[in-house]
Amino acid sequence: MMVLTCADVIGGMFGYPILGSEEIVGLMAAAVLAFALPATQIENAHVGVDLLVRHLPQKIKYINDKIILFACFIFFLLVAWQCYLYADKLREVGQVSSTLKLPTYLLIYGVAFSCLILALVILAEFLAPKKEITNE
Repeated sequence: MMVLTCADVIGGMFGYPILGSEEIVGLMAAAVLAFALPATQIENAHVGVDLLVRHLPQKIKYINDKIILFACFIFFLLVAWQCYLYADKLREVGQVSSTLKLPTYLLIYGVAFSCLILALVILAEFLAPKKEITNE
């Protein structure tokens, strides 16, 4: 993405911009973001704010974590389903990107698949047995 953007800027300075570069970078950014979500969840690399939760007893933290994991599972399952339905509609009407005429439904199907994988990763965490409490 960076190389494409730089090439477009340099080419534009000489009167030869790259046709559809903004479109390609936008689609690539959406794809990278969507496919990074499950890996980030597996690595437990999401940013979290625990100003209140860190002062709770371990048992309450555990229950809180399970409730949040279940809510996230349901949320991303619904997002995957809705993205799939939206991609189907885009495919049916033949929606394409404005400059390069790329079929946008393929990206949305990818986002739906990624959200489904994320939901399954979250479900696996939800169903995992309780870890031993350590003093970190």
